[in-house]
Amino acid sequence: MARKNSEIDNIDRNIGNKIYQLRLAKGISRQELGDKIGVTHQQCQKYEKGLNRVSAGRLALIAKVLNKDITYFYENVEKPAQEKNTHHQRMCIEVSRNFMKIRNSIHQDAVNTLVKSLANENS
Repeated sequence: MARKNSEIDNIDRNIGNKIYQLRLAKGISRQELGDKIGVTHQQCQKYEKGLNRVSAGRLALIAKVLNKDITYFYENVEKPAQEKNTHHQRMCIEVSRNFMKIRNSIHQDAVNTLVKSLANENS
């Protein structure tokens, strides 16, 4: 049985977290990603949580599907992965995704003005 190595585990979690963040930002479900890279959605979840290590070949496929260079996943590997995404982070991603769906530029400007106003109110 292989020995545990916390540094390697941190790298696996970091890579998994980057996969998770990119997948959410692109609006791709785990099932869709899994179908495109040839694994189940459960396996995608294990990759994202850092429970299972992603092979180099599989990571290259993931990078291609998510439109990133494979080196992106190894940037800042010395920093420990974020254990859990906060509610705030998820909300920011969701707001951004929904904002991009607004086709009317006047409505986009109105939303932006509202957000600025609310931000200044709390300052």
